[in-house]
Parts: sequence; structure tokens; C-alpha cells
Amino acid sequence: MKCQTTDIEIQTLVGRIQDKDIDLQPSFQRGEIWSPQKKKKLIDSILRGWRIPPIHVVESHDNVDEVLDGQQRLATIRDFYDNKIPIDGTIEPYSGEISALNGMFYKDLPVGWQRQFRKYPISVVRLTEYEPEEPAELFYRLNQPSALTSAEQRNAYIGETRNQVKCLSDYFSSLGANKEKIGFSNSRLAYDEIISKFCYVVEIGTLSRKITSNDISKKYRENEPFSKDCIDTVSKTLKSFMDSISTFDDFKFSFNKATLFSWLIYIRQHLSVGSEQLIYVIANFEYCRSIIKGKYKTVGGEYETCFLRLQKDLPFLEIMLNTFNQRSSMGSTDALSIIYRDIIIALFSDSVLLGKSQLLQSAIGKFTERESMNYVLESLTEQYGWGEKF
Repeated sequence: MKCQTTDIEIQTLVGRIQDKDIDLQPSFQRGEIWSPQKKKKLIDSILRGWRIPPIHVVESHDNVDEVLDGQQRLATIRDFYDNKIPIDGTIEPYSGEISALNGMFYKDLPVGWQRQFRKYPISVVRLTEYEPEEPAELFYRLNQPSALTSAEQRNAYIGETRNQVKCLSDYFSSLGANKEKIGFSNSRLAYDEIISKFCYVVEIGTLSRKITSNDISKKYRENEPFSKDCIDTVSKTLKSFMDSISTFDDFKFSFNKATLFSWLIYIRQHLSVGSEQLIYVIANFEYCRSIIKGKYKTVGGEYETCFLRLQKDLPFLEIMLNTFNQRSSMGSTDALSIIYRDIIIALFSDSVLLGKSQLLQSAIGKFTERESMNYVLESLTEQYGWGEKF
């Protein structure tokens, strides 16, 4: 199969579509499925002069070019040219020139903009001399699911904010963070995602606000670096966490993004605590919740002693750990889940380190009233204003 690439201006492409020299919907295509906003973003990219991906066409026996890949792009361009799609001048990053065109259709544009749009070149790859199965194989390869994670999307924003998070992520890995040690790798920038959200929480100083991908992306997009104090705090937290678990080999930890996020929050609030105490809390907690999940059928040694004692001391131990496990699957950005997980770790920490505390007494009293862990967590959140300040 031969692939010949040519840059063709939009005016020529639209004319060929209108003349049916280009077939937008051959049998292997999926129909027009783009959302209105996605279409507007394509037009916005063209107006800004940004390059868009090439169109792939297959030359058929009657000299009609059947679109193999790029149907949605060509259909959007055709529809804008036909005055069916208005310009959205509010799409970020902000451009004063584009903003002035907000709401206009192609026919409304100043002549200079119309000419610029018509002259915009698009790379077209024409496939010729192919075996019957080759275009289909290329279509499959071009359209394999490859949705980017939020962290992967943000990684494209060049600037100091991205560099800060990337440096922290690399530092975390240099401290020994890997799949073998913590349960998952930095595949698809998982560490970057957790660290960027943790930086955001440290910066805003509260756990009670829901963190969205848009919040983080805005900092990247507008290149608003995290403060030096924030970066220093996060660095110390990452080091304290890895110092605590680096020499531990009694069993393998299996954190996910939500549970790692919660441990970073806990350690941030206990940076003055020694690594021996931290690993004692982390190891016993992770072992106990693994028992509850059924990961281990028996416990042994000091972990068995701790687990059996806590079963006697805490009437809600199993319910509490089940709640933590459930809340760990709801995502690390859900504010209530973050707060509830933090309370549960605090209750466990007080149990294994202190034996008694005001927090524990309040929790046991609330559980005695209703035997509901949700009631306990709701009450403690309100009583202590949990998470309002971090």
C-alpha cells in the first residue's frame, strides 16, 4: 500500500465534497457523532492557524476518495462553510481576535477571515495500490481507543506548573515509588495526577472543597505555579511517606490512587511523627483492611495481636474498615470520601498509638446511639469541622 501526502486548501476540499469527489460516509464509517462543542473547538483551532491531524482517504475504482479517517473533521468544516456552526469566542486559551468573532457564522466573518479560512491547508493522505485488508487494518490502528487521562491532557500544557508537578513525580519515583513498592506504577502519569491534586489541596488549605480536573487544568493552562511553601510541604510529605515504607517487607502494600492520596493527607498532618510510628499505623491499618476485604485468611504475629485487640476495643472496627474500602473506590477527588477516609485513619491511628482519645470516645458514643458508621462520620465531621482547614 502506498501513502501519498498532499496539503489541500479548505476551499478545494469543500468543493470536492460538494461535487461528491470525496465520500464522507463509506460503509466502514460511523456516522457523524461529534458534539457541538467539539465541532466548535475544531473551527477554533483552524481560525487560530493551528495544525489539525491529517485526513486519510482511499482512492476507489471510480476515482472517488472515500474517507478512511477524518470524517468528523471534514463534516464539521463543510457545515461551518455552509453556515450551520457558529464560532465560540469563549474557548480557552483566551484570544481577543477570536473573542471578537463570537457567535458569527462563516457568512458573517470579515472578508479577511473568510479568505484565511478558505486558504487553510489540511494534509490529506491518499492510499493507493493497497491489498483489500490493508485500509481496514490502518483504520483500526488509527481508531483504537486511546482516551487520554486528565494527567496526560494536562501534561501538554507547557509551563512552570507542569514542571513543578513533573519534578515532584520524578522525585517520588527516585525515592523508590514503583508498582512493586506501593501497588501501582506511574503508567499514564498516575503519580502526576495524585501529586497535582495533593498540591492543590495543600495550596487551598481545605479538604471540604471538591477538586475537579478543571480546577487543576486551569492552573496548568494559566500557568499559575504552586507556592514555594506548597512545593516544600509536598516534597517533605512524599519523602516522609517513602521513608516510612521503604524498609518494610512484611507484606506487599496495595494502595490505589485514593488510598495513597489519603495517606499523604494523614502524613501531611503528622510530619513531626517519626517514620517508625508512621509505618506502624500504615502497616497495621493496611493489613487490617486487607483482612476485612478477605485478602488474607489468617493474620500472624504483631498484626494478629493488633487486629484482635482492636476488635475488642472498637465495636465498629469491621464496619469502619469496610466503609474506608467502599469510599476508596469513589475517587480521590470526592470531598466527602476524602474527609471520611481521613477520619477513619485518625480513629485507627489513635487506637493503635494512644489507646484512648477524645475523638475515639466521641466516635464510640455516637456508634452506641445508632450503630451506624455513617452517623458517626457525619457527626464527627460536624463536631470537629473536619477538613475545613488543612
